[in-house]
Amino acid sequence: SNKNEIKVKQSCAVCMGSKSWIDFAPQYNSNCTHSSRTICNNCMYEYLRNNWNIGSEISCPECSIPLSHNAIKLILFENDDITLYNRYTQFELNRILEQNLEFIWCALGCGSGQLNEGATMNNIIECVNCHKLTCFTHKCPWHDGITCEEYDMPRTDGQLHASERWIKVHTKECPKCHSHIEKNEGCDHMTCLKCKHEFCWECLVPYSGIKRHGAYLHDRKCKHYPATETRSIFKRFIDLF
Repeated sequence: SNKNEIKVKQSCAVCMGSKSWIDFAPQYNSNCTHSSRTICNNCMYEYLRNNWNIGSEISCPECSIPLSHNAIKLILFENDDITLYNRYTQFELNRILEQNLEFIWCALGCGSGQLNEGATMNNIIECVNCHKLTCFTHKCPWHDGITCEEYDMPRTDGQLHASERWIKVHTKECPKCHSHIEKNEGCDHMTCLKCKHEFCWECLVPYSGIKRHGAYLHDRKCKHYPATETRSIFKRFIDLF
């Protein structure tokens, strides 16, 4: 009995846990170059959770062959994570759309995008969602009153166009995908509508670390960085790990 148990167990190459052979099945990709898996199902799931929005194809951690959409779906469905699967599917759709030269995102950061047939003939794009105007050529709010050629002319900070001044005052770039995000109200915990990256509006630090370890991971100049007493207590706690 014990011998049979040993035969059907193996150690995961990531977590080093002794797992049943079921935790290493099935083979996710038919085109993978390895004959058997050495990473357990749970570690594969954690790998996907941390890499689903990297901006390029997700590779198998064992042989670097790109994981198929069906493989990713299988891993996420095995863990009942339909929410992440839907987010991944939307992210992949956005990535495919961006490869179309006639596709553009709203420059005002409302999260909407659209195809603009004959974009070379008409640079003024009205967002189907918020109805604000975007310049197709410069991917910025429409520079009212001047042509694209005039917009491209060298200028000093004092000569910034109204659209550029608006961007500098009202928006910030997402640290991950660099799309402009407008903050109307609410807290400083931002989620990019385009790539779903979470970050602090004040210091642009990713919220993934902040959620795990607390406000100590904000930039030191950020208003959310803990006061001195709180900071020293938190640092002692973090040092334990």
